[in-house]
Amino acid sequence: MSELTRRQFCVVTGCGLAAGACGNGATPPPPDLAMPQDLAAPNEDLEQAVCSGKLDAGPESTLQVGHIRFFACAHMFVLRDDLGIYAMTATCTHQGCIVNFVNQQQGFLCPCHTSTYDFNGQVTSPPAPHPLQHYACSFDSADNIIVDTFMPVPATTRLTMQD
Repeated sequence: MSELTRRQFCVVTGCGLAAGACGNGATPPPPDLAMPQDLAAPNEDLEQAVCSGKLDAGPESTLQVGHIRFFACAHMFVLRDDLGIYAMTATCTHQGCIVNFVNQQQGFLCPCHTSTYDFNGQVTSPPAPHPLQHYACSFDSADNIIVDTFMPVPATTRLTMQD
């Protein structure tokens, strides 16, 4: 049996935690809905991600507009749109299930009670009562994206290369 990388371990244990967090017997989402295909393949640059406090989300140059990175161990998405880079929780505001990325146009879907969110985390279909919380992002000296998982910010906050 081969050893798991740190990232693979985070994904495996995070998915297990996500399934248990639902608390209503819901089955975990199929892997193809849990993360986009481009995120499912191992990425050596992201293997060293730290998943507590300060999340190292990897190089800015590898996150294209319209794409996301999912960090199961932190229940966090790091995204990029036309305005810049941002991070938000993957935890549904209805009952705490982990939402699945569908695509940029459709946004996110909660597998437990079918709440939906747009690409910015705004509720588009209840029962979720609130949008997904966004968190502060910055760059380190190597232009890696760093997310402060303890610092909530408004949903309009974006990190750009000028910041």
